[in-house]
Amino acid sequence: MSNQKEIQKQFYKIYKGLISSSEFEEWLYHTPEIERVYGDTFYFNLLDLNYRSRHIKNELEKVIENKIPIGEFEQLRVVSLLENIINEKGDLVEILEHLYDDYCRGYYFLRYLALNYVTGVEEIPKLQQKEKWDKNEFDRKREILIDIKPKMVNEARRLLTFFQNGLLRINAVNEYDDYRSEEEKIELHYIEKMFND
Repeated sequence: MSNQKEIQKQFYKIYKGLISSSEFEEWLYHTPEIERVYGDTFYFNLLDLNYRSRHIKNELEKVIENKIPIGEFEQLRVVSLLENIINEKGDLVEILEHLYDDYCRGYYFLRYLALNYVTGVEEIPKLQQKEKWDKNEFDRKREILIDIKPKMVNEARRLLTFFQNGLLRINAVNEYDDYRSEEEKIELHYIEKMFND
């Protein structure tokens, strides 16, 4: 049985484009608990949508948007990416690419990580591309990560501390509250210092 948080998580996934409309539709038909949690009118509105329509994403967003605690899920996603850097889980190049995209969309606290990505990391092949490269060339290009990884880990830890202490809080997609002092916003005011340390 799905609980409300699990249902909201699926809503968030389709909202962010992390799953396809056909995957969402299949899940919908196997999750009658939606009716119990949100009522029969809401559930039938979801069932009535044409999931083969070109405009399904827009139609679906209108129905589910106010049922998703978007800020909560966005924060979980960003925090998870920061934790993955610290725990060396996943490909650093791919993680930094996601954080760069987030920075470009308005999460300016990610500036240092984003600038590191755009100033050289974006040219490094991702782990998933390894088979397309000559082994020696692939290894040579990824060597740069050895030098920058400690700085990325330190920055991820610094940002994570702000989230844990409630000084950074994501409210909605690309919207956040920043309760840090001006000195703590080093990535916004003293970026040169960060690169020179």
